[in-house]
Amino acid sequence: MNYIALINYHLFSPLLSINDTALFLILAGLTSKIILIIFTIYLIKHLNYQIIVPNKQYLLVIITEMIVFSIIGIFGYAGVETTASYNPLIICLLLIVVFILIIINGIYFNMVYTEKMQYEKQLQKEKYIKQSLRLIQNISYDIDDKKHRIHWILEHIKHLNNDTNPEISKAIEQYQSKNTYQKLVASKNPVFDILISVKINRLQDDNISIKPFFEINQNEKYDDLDFIDVISEILNYVKRNSEITLHIKGQGIYTLVELYSENDFYDYDRCKIESDLIVKKKNIYKDGIYYMKFLLKGTDDDVRENL
Repeated sequence: MNYIALINYHLFSPLLSINDTALFLILAGLTSKIILIIFTIYLIKHLNYQIIVPNKQYLLVIITEMIVFSIIGIFGYAGVETTASYNPLIICLLLIVVFILIIINGIYFNMVYTEKMQYEKQLQKEKYIKQSLRLIQNISYDIDDKKHRIHWILEHIKHLNNDTNPEISKAIEQYQSKNTYQKLVASKNPVFDILISVKINRLQDDNISIKPFFEINQNEKYDDLDFIDVISEILNYVKRNSEITLHIKGQGIYTLVELYSENDFYDYDRCKIESDLIVKKKNIYKDGIYYMKFLLKGTDDDVRENL
């Protein structure tokens, strides 16, 4: 910056000898700005530096800096130009504005920082929840595999017994009736799989037999706890002693949740689920089958028509 000022002074100093001060200031000012722009462009390209402003949160900072530089310029000009005079009231008002803007900046950036920290904590919490659920899922798969082996071992014992001892066959049947082997949900969405599996197994204790049929890909949105809560809430209104099919189908950003059975299986009047994820719900009876359908996330008319 000092070299540029020195070069400009010597370059346009002949103008001062003819007392053309105004032209000297204009030419020196323009030349210095042009040199500064060229140097800045070269520096940015050389350092591969990218100026990224993610949002408009720095507008207050820019305004504050402009006012501060204006005050510095006023005092600087008053220092070199003895004839210049400024109203002290204007200076005081500008300083008050700067003071207020600094306070606003502090409050705003503190809010941004607090929000960011809360978001980071939520991400960490979800990370630990997913890790715990993956561990539970692995344990559940292991238990499920052992139950499956026990089931076939008992079947083999029953076959070898061949009703020779009715008490053995009766004991095996009683055990199998209370410990029905059931395949866990496996959609490659770990949180969704384990929680929905637990929900289905709990409903089985209420004599509600659910056959899961899922057409969904691996996607983080299915592991969202709010999404899973809605599915669980939907299943809460299935009547006891029912046999239903639970069909969940992905449709882009939307998800169709469909329950159907040959018998009337749902408490339609009691079903009062409140969730922003539910776009539309309806129950129909068609070709001897009772349906209860929910469309989650989205407002696309074409998808609604398919419902």
